[in-house]
Amino acid sequence: MKLPSVRKAFLIHFGISLIIFIALAAIMRVIWYPDELFWMDGGWQGLQIIAPIDLVLGPALTLCFYRPWKKNLKFDMAVIATVQIAALGYGIYAAYNQRPAALVFAENRFETLSLAAYRAATKDMQENDLKPLSLRDFGRRMPVVVHAEAFVGDDFGNYLADILNGLPELRERSDRYRAIADARDEIAKYRLSAGQDGTSIATDDNTGETIEIRASSQSDSTKEGQTEQNPPEIYTLKAKFEFGTIEFDPDTFKWTSIARDAK
Repeated sequence: MKLPSVRKAFLIHFGISLIIFIALAAIMRVIWYPDELFWMDGGWQGLQIIAPIDLVLGPALTLCFYRPWKKNLKFDMAVIATVQIAALGYGIYAAYNQRPAALVFAENRFETLSLAAYRAATKDMQENDLKPLSLRDFGRRMPVVVHAEAFVGDDFGNYLADILNGLPELRERSDRYRAIADARDEIAKYRLSAGQDGTSIATDDNTGETIEIRASSQSDSTKEGQTEQNPPEIYTLKAKFEFGTIEFDPDTFKWTSIARDAK
């Protein structure tokens, strides 16, 4: 059997890598980081790490080391495949673990919580005799949307002490989670009111900077099937890299869309 030339072997390897990359990008964009979370919470950044591993590393190694006349060609190709699979596997593992597992309403807004952070917090709580809840209790598909019940009175003082001792913060405390629909009335006071240009104002806790948030691409107009008497309910959302808003259906109170800030 005649082996392909170096150029053809490179193109075959690149083609296979491109198919894998496109499939992975689709999974990340649609399933792991749905809606605008792909841009706001690390999906795009993760894809930028995976791309050179998949599209550059493997094909480049083939171009450098593949020679159809070499006696140890099979060994070289096996090493190249092993290196690429290992590197790509690590990249996929990291992207999967950093995916948003929950959108948690804590204190006055929604915040994203990664799968890695949830798992770490669960371990910390178990080690301190707390009883974390499974995200599966709130839905079969990530990210689930939950409310973290605030600490009040003496419990708040104990909570602050727990924070100083290294226990998770409120948004990571799954033992405080409850279905978001059950907390609808409680969080309603934090609902945003969009202006005529479809924007709202929020403050970055870290910098104190006032930022303008696009409440919804359709916040000042009715969507198909909705009436002016039942506008969507909109709340501030803080992700890893950006602020934005999350929009809920006024009848079912299920999240329907996420919008990035207006910057």
